[in-house]
Amino acid sequence: MNLACRDPRSRLETSATGPGLDLAEQPETIPLVLLGGPMISRSLTLCSLSIPAFVWTSVAGCSAHSTATAGNGASDSQDSGVPLNPDSGVVVDTPPPGCPGPTAGGTVTPPVGTLLASGNSLSARGVTSDGYEIFSDDFASQLYAVPVAGGASQNIASLGSKFWVTVVGQIVFAWSNVTDANVGALTIWSSAGGSHAIEPASFGILGSSSPDGSQVLYVGNVDSQGQTGDVFVAKADGSGPTRLLQGQQLAGCFPQLGFAGPYAIATHCDVPRGDGPSATISSFQAPGWTRTDLATNAENVWSADTAGTIVLASSSSGVMVVPVGGGPTVTLDSSGYMGQLIQGGQLAVYSTTTGVLRRSPTAAPSPMTLGSGVGGFYGFSPSGNNVLYYQNQNQATGATDLFLASTVAPGMQQTLSSAQTGAVNGDAFTADSAYALYATGNNVCTGAAAFNASPVIGGAAIPLGSSVWSDLSATAAKVVFTDNYVATGGLRYGRADIESVDLAAGATPTLVVSQADANIDMTPARDQIIYSWSVQPGSLAGIYVTPVP
Repeated sequence: MNLACRDPRSRLETSATGPGLDLAEQPETIPLVLLGGPMISRSLTLCSLSIPAFVWTSVAGCSAHSTATAGNGASDSQDSGVPLNPDSGVVVDTPPPGCPGPTAGGTVTPPVGTLLASGNSLSARGVTSDGYEIFSDDFASQLYAVPVAGGASQNIASLGSKFWVTVVGQIVFAWSNVTDANVGALTIWSSAGGSHAIEPASFGILGSSSPDGSQVLYVGNVDSQGQTGDVFVAKADGSGPTRLLQGQQLAGCFPQLGFAGPYAIATHCDVPRGDGPSATISSFQAPGWTRTDLATNAENVWSADTAGTIVLASSSSGVMVVPVGGGPTVTLDSSGYMGQLIQGGQLAVYSTTTGVLRRSPTAAPSPMTLGSGVGGFYGFSPSGNNVLYYQNQNQATGATDLFLASTVAPGMQQTLSSAQTGAVNGDAFTADSAYALYATGNNVCTGAAAFNASPVIGGAAIPLGSSVWSDLSATAAKVVFTDNYVATGGLRYGRADIESVDLAAGATPTLVVSQADANIDMTPARDQIIYSWSVQPGSLAGIYVTPVP
């Protein structure tokens, strides 16, 4: 049995807004704008609903899976210096029905880099900001952390057959034994505090941590149907929980949680969501967590400046900013719909109710029209000078058209794909903001697609791969991506060749490793790739780290 529950390719950028920021109301797509910087760059596909998640590096998915016996475990034929894991059996390939799977036989090229953890069925699930790779043993259904610099693995939690893993800064949120209503037992882990089971009935993927990793926000006391729950703030070890909100409606109004300075912030609906903007955006000041409502009848999204002093909100009155602790509201544009703060919060970029792309200073509102035809944002460049967006979405496939625009000068729009076959399957821009990264023609069976880089200054798109599953921006103009993808099903999703290209030096990719598992991570410095390798059971199988060429 194979039940793939979500697309794990969503990644965060320090100044990107996710395509989950749909500018048309959709009943089961709830957008998220997380304050203080980290934003989604692609919406997620869940088993029963679609909502974007907020994470520091990645969100790893859930699945039921088929396993072979543990008799095909790792051998001692090669001494890697890393203890072999005798519990890591082999998870057999179960490609989606009707889809081609891996071809048996052929030459297997060994993995490269430093082996961090040994095991036949390990999968990369995210990396913390203090340098710990989070990985699962998909045969044993266990979650672990291992230092990227090398060292012993630490057990985090037993996962069960369906789970969620979200990494936010230094904190790992793990939901075990998740039900079809996305309710599971929440465990929190950090390198400083270890593992702590804190909530038996929490809503999966809804969690956030403060920038210093000392506090967490989560949804608990969730009913068995996943319809209502309470919002809590607690220390990172789960101690001292304080209930901020009780009995909140989760259907169509998932609380968007985050921190801004000494404040926790949450969107919430005290009653079932109505036809129009229905959320309340509230801040809670530490240490007493005093509540202040910043906006009512608002869209279920928000954004904050880097300093944590103002919040951008949207309601039927337009796009506005309000002091994070409460105070006079400043309307930036009465026809504004939803958007994102950039340049540390000095500017807001947003769409209007008619799809016009605009920007405005937040201190002295002065809207400037940049372009038109905006349906939703995929992401902003790290510099904040460009935005990747779409106008129309194919409701059957989820793919969209794709456009690139300047947030500095009006009328600087580029059409990247007029056909509704586009997507962003990872990072939307290179780290130096010189190139937009996007996919076209997603394969309906595997989700892989043609991968392209387009110069933001204009010019022809650069094709980089023909069957690419995901991409990550490294340093400067370097990009890492997984090409020649083959679906395997199960928790590893598939295998692919990891390739790298430095667009500042040319367009010819360099092969890093062949037939790696497709879900990959990068170190916080973005200079090393972390991946799992399971194509051949034995002493070579496991989690590796290797430099970006």
